[in-house]
Amino acid sequence: MRVAVIAAALALAAAGCSGDAPSGGSRIPICEVRFAAPDGFAPSETHEERFDDRIGVRLGFADDAGHELHVFAGIRGEFGEGLPGAGDVDLADGGTAAVLGGDDVWVVRWDVGDVCDPRVVLVNGYDRDGLQEVLTDAGLVASG
Repeated sequence: MRVAVIAAALALAAAGCSGDAPSGGSRIPICEVRFAAPDGFAPSETHEERFDDRIGVRLGFADDAGHELHVFAGIRGEFGEGLPGAGDVDLADGGTAAVLGGDDVWVVRWDVGDVCDPRVVLVNGYDRDGLQEVLTDAGLVASG
């Protein structure tokens, strides 16, 4: 099982929607998000949700200190509802993501303009500086 979770996590290392899956004779995209678990994080869960036009994904990661990261692509919802705005971050691919949250609970959300929007990373266990650092380590946001 752990090998399957790790394989699923590695499959999500590229941006966009790729890797087609059969659906009634046609092929639909499997959503992906550019994200590499930072050092010390191990996969904790993986979930795929089938829609008519895509397969949305959710990946979870945790470390021994109790920090958690949850990455979503193509699963729509009200991520961060009720959390205050906390600015933006510059993504490594040149885009911008909105940051919501405070204290040690954060939601980072962005769109790239395809069927797999939104992309979301939920992070807990870090202050704002730690959030920036973990997102940089994951290759999601631009360093510096």
